Amino acid sequence: MPQWRQGLTKSLHQTRSVPESRYFQLASVDSKGVPYCRTVVFRGMTDDNQLVVISDTRSEKFEQLSQTPEAHVCWYFSKTREQYRFSCKASLVTLEQDDELVTSQWNKLSDAGKKQFLWGEPGTPRNDGSALQIEGSFDKVPNHFCTILLAINSVDYLNLRGNPQHREWHQKDENGNWVSQSLIP
Repeated sequence: MPQWRQGLTKSLHQTRSVPESRYFQLASVDSKGVPYCRTVVFRGMTDDNQLVVISDTRSEKFEQLSQTPEAHVCWYFSKTREQYRFSCKASLVTLEQDDELVTSQWNKLSDAGKKQFLWGEPGTPRNDGSALQIEGSFDKVPNHFCTILLAINSVDYLNLRGNPQHREWHQKDENGNWVSQSLIP
């Protein structure tokens, strides 16, 4: 397990009582190079160190990552005062590509979480204040539900506790092994 992942595992454990520690910011760019940043929910990590999030194939996020799969993640743990910045390459996984992975992510959602994917197309006008209507069933994974795997290429870790603060850079070498370097914060 890479050194940065050991640290991230520890950070998640130390902040498990803080609901906000399950959220991180994911940045992407559109076809014109305009950056977009949004908060997403951490859904886990694969054995090969990919961050897992879920999405809707009708969303801007999906469209942007389809066109330009390079993304950046910034994850701050306020309790431990640690920041992880990941350079990633996104893989968008639909039901057609991996039914088992996508279905397993759907099945982990609460009914309230599933409802969000059944309200209609994200970003379309909502003309009145009435309750959003559900279009579909919880039993069947909607075709527009997908999983995003973020393969990490490099990690910039900063611990803001202490003086001086502690910063590390982690990157894969030409053989695919993780190497680390302490940096001046």
